[in-house]
Amino acid sequence: MCGRFVAAEGMTWAQLYAIQRGFLDAGGTLRVEDAPEPVQGFNVKPTQQIAIAFARGDDLVASSARWWFVPHWHRGDVADWKATTFNAKVETAAAKPTFRDAWQTGRCLIPARGYYEWTGPKGGKQPWFIAPLTNEPAFFFAGLCSELASGLRTCTLLTRPAATEIAHIHTRMPVMLRDDQVGPWLRHEAEDGEMREILGTGWQFRAHTVQRFGLHDDGPELIEPDGLDL
Repeated sequence: MCGRFVAAEGMTWAQLYAIQRGFLDAGGTLRVEDAPEPVQGFNVKPTQQIAIAFARGDDLVASSARWWFVPHWHRGDVADWKATTFNAKVETAAAKPTFRDAWQTGRCLIPARGYYEWTGPKGGKQPWFIAPLTNEPAFFFAGLCSELASGLRTCTLLTRPAATEIAHIHTRMPVMLRDDQVGPWLRHEAEDGEMREILGTGWQFRAHTVQRFGLHDDGPELIEPDGLDL
């Protein structure tokens, strides 16, 4: 489960792809689409407009999408879609009616710097900040996106079983792409079974508790350590 994350604040798409060239090294061009402005900050939430990128032929298109997936065949307002679809399991997304079209034609990247999980009893939950150990200022979640008849894009973050070192915090984690997985994910260069097994694996993590924060709180203090560490 991933219900909050930290955006790759202040970074342009050109800077992001100077870091991770897994798609553009094949000869494509980065194109920036005219789309609603994505939110930035340290407390990104479902239903907000977030930054994404997806393949269009050999090119990579930078855009944005509403973070709560609604399949392209849905007719009606997005508010009429009641299923909880801001996350999708990488093990089952290819076969699920809601996600299977997007698995084939709607793969995307979502830039981030980390995410949050909570432990403890209801009413007293402790937030944790979790991020992969990397020298780079950002990484990419693997996602799926759809485009509705209205032209609105929506998206979901893929999740997988958590790595052993952070499984005590939550049994699942978002799929965080290593540099060498960005291109294969977007270009369908691996079989679905292989994707389910390896996508988002191979990381080490940093994880620490942070101060409890509210729904609308924001700022770098949200990710500052507050006691417990991994």
